[in-house]
Amino acid sequence: MKLQRRFPTYFRTGTMAVGLAALALSGCASNRPTAGTGMPAAPGPAATQGAEASAASAPAVVRGAGGSAVAPGSAAAAGSEVAPGPAPAGAAQAAPAPPAAARAKDAFIAEMAGRGLDPVEVAAVLEQARYSGTVARLVLPPASPTVRSWPRYRARFVESRRIREGIAFQQEYAPVLAQAEARYGVPASIIVSIIGVETFYGRVTGNFRVIDALTTLAFDYPAGARSDRGPFFREQLAHFLTWCKETGTDPLTVKGSYAGAIGLPQFMPGSLRQFAVDGDGDGRIDLLASPSDAIVSVANFLVEHGWQRGQPVFLPVHLPGEPAALVDGGLKPTLNWSQLEAAGARARPVADLPESWTGWPLGVIDLYDGATGNTEYRVAAPNFFALTEYNRSYFYATSVADLAQELERRTRMAGNMSQLNTPVDR
Repeated sequence: MKLQRRFPTYFRTGTMAVGLAALALSGCASNRPTAGTGMPAAPGPAATQGAEASAASAPAVVRGAGGSAVAPGSAAAAGSEVAPGPAPAGAAQAAPAPPAAARAKDAFIAEMAGRGLDPVEVAAVLEQARYSGTVARLVLPPASPTVRSWPRYRARFVESRRIREGIAFQQEYAPVLAQAEARYGVPASIIVSIIGVETFYGRVTGNFRVIDALTTLAFDYPAGARSDRGPFFREQLAHFLTWCKETGTDPLTVKGSYAGAIGLPQFMPGSLRQFAVDGDGDGRIDLLASPSDAIVSVANFLVEHGWQRGQPVFLPVHLPGEPAALVDGGLKPTLNWSQLEAAGARARPVADLPESWTGWPLGVIDLYDGATGNTEYRVAAPNFFALTEYNRSYFYATSVADLAQELERRTRMAGNMSQLNTPVDR
């Protein structure tokens, strides 16, 4: 029996029936929302997590320089660059809550009463949630950590199939992508790239029940993790239950990533409530079944996190021979052109780059290859750091930018070939 029937008060205020009963993957669009990984995702913002989507799935990542981070949600939630594969069916099992978890649940229920939800109905929903050992395992650091490698990480996303299908996705949804680009100033290639990295254009959205994933991480966050993210997931659980009430959605049917991220763009619940947009004009937001909603929501998330129209992600700058001292490993640009120039950096002239770029805040990022000991350095514009709000990882944001660049290049090539093959009137 649906919860809407059993608990009519809890669900009666729904205004946008969002049919997200089959959602998936881990939060990339974090809600620092994280959202989601984003966030906190972050957008807004990290599932059944196939390798395709995991890189964007941890709500809070560590510092960035190498995608080393991740605690579940925007680019990489199992403590490694890409989260493991899908959990076996029936992985969630009932488990007696320890005293600390029981007390945390009681406090959470009381808090939700203060947010306008019926505590009896919240308790009834939580009673039907199931602890997932798979979820708990996925947020732990790997037993045998692999060497961080930027080339290996990049190759997972900037590869032939993802490029080919990204071009097809871009062609299929060209009108809505053009509208989003005109409205928000986010290039279509960036939007498509994020969706491609997160969920392989909707193919890998996650098969964990969101209620199981979020309650496991909210009340039983594993002690062996690098830090306790329980408070973050309790907040995401609160957003999720509130969203279910607002939209009339049954909280026991929604599926997503192992970190509780939802839909094509893998928004964490907080980002879903704050940044998701109705892109197809049907009066509701469905990030799983409506690519238009997903497209516009990604653009909105990036703009809300600092994306600037007409600004590139990286700048054409030659760095000095030893640029490591210029890297602070943070997720905000802290340098200016005068500092870089004084350190020996030199700019390369590029058409269409506004002269004002020398006044932008800048950052130098390091992309480390543990297999060889080599490091690639790039000069990042503020838009790069907007991408890290989706998933706080240098590896993730750079992969998104590189995939977008390749999509643009292949699209131009296809256009040129089309022109060459067009008959000429004589």
